[in-house]
Amino acid sequence: MISGTREPSGWDHGGPAPGERGRPLLDASTTVNPFPSSDLLSLLGRELGEARRYPDPWAQECREAIAARHRQSSDRIVTGPGATLLLYQLLGTEPVGRLLLPEPVFSEYARAADAAGVHVHRIPPSLDLPLSGRGALRWGIDPEGAWPRFRRGDLMVLVNPVNPTGQELSPEKLRALSLRLDRAGGRLLVDESFQDFIDNRSSLLPEAGEGGLLVLRSLTKIVGLPGIRAGFLAGPEEVAGRLRTKMGPWATGHLEGLVMRWAMERRTATGFGWEPRFREPLCEGLERLGIEWVIGEGPMVLASPGWSAGEGRERRDRLGAMGIRIRLAEGFGPPDGARLLRIGCEAFSDPGRFLEAFQLPPKRPEGDFLP
Repeated sequence: MISGTREPSGWDHGGPAPGERGRPLLDASTTVNPFPSSDLLSLLGRELGEARRYPDPWAQECREAIAARHRQSSDRIVTGPGATLLLYQLLGTEPVGRLLLPEPVFSEYARAADAAGVHVHRIPPSLDLPLSGRGALRWGIDPEGAWPRFRRGDLMVLVNPVNPTGQELSPEKLRALSLRLDRAGGRLLVDESFQDFIDNRSSLLPEAGEGGLLVLRSLTKIVGLPGIRAGFLAGPEEVAGRLRTKMGPWATGHLEGLVMRWAMERRTATGFGWEPRFREPLCEGLERLGIEWVIGEGPMVLASPGWSAGEGRERRDRLGAMGIRIRLAEGFGPPDGARLLRIGCEAFSDPGRFLEAFQLPPKRPEGDFLP
């Protein structure tokens, strides 16, 4: 079991830290779509009055909409207030011997395991990812890599595309890995929180439940409304049934269900107001500054500015004081994360402001003075 308290001592996520008030001028720390659909906002406004009524206790209509969109069975689907809560419920309900975490990975997986008393086995990156220049960064995950010997009860988690690198994993290789785990008595959980940004082209969601495969989805990022918590998990019927029972009735509110049903009608990222080209001006600006970044997919860019860890934290604090929030990659596991910067979607909507602030000269050490 990992060490640490049940609540994080330091905030290693994007967005505001616990207790933080106010809205920054520019929040480049999150992977939330900054171009939410005006149609969805109008729909939520019209439906607000319906929130005076209780929703469907088991979100049957919502589950059926997800099943129809992704060629699944509604009995294999459980909806809830966000993917994070669902992963906590999963680890608190299902028997898991070890949680296998190839890094980089979302930090809440380890915290959810800690809360459930599940042992965490971290697996460092083993693959070089190409940078925009001539370099490479050892932050890649190899689905065909030299994994530890699988045991009965293992649960391995892979995010596709990977956060924060944007590395897209081959569905064929993920299927083969899921089969290996299944034969050993384990399971694979694929977190597809960013698949909608890439038109679901490498999704395994239609196959969830086969051989124990689990697929987790967040919808709050692609719809651009993180304050409305909406997510779902697909997997074997017995797992989904136990989770629905554990969470109890009304786990999905009316507005959350409305967001999910609306999202199921969108067939491409453009339908959510997102296009991959939104990243291009920022990447071009980084190139002009001589800063390399990982060539990846999704609503993020992982940049390598050439900072030390101390310089990265100092730059984060200085920009924060100026009203610009950035996120270092130190919460994703590998030890050199504070030297890297994960740039999120809002910087894509205002790349000029972000790049201007990014050029701040390094802070002079105390005692330095100008002649």
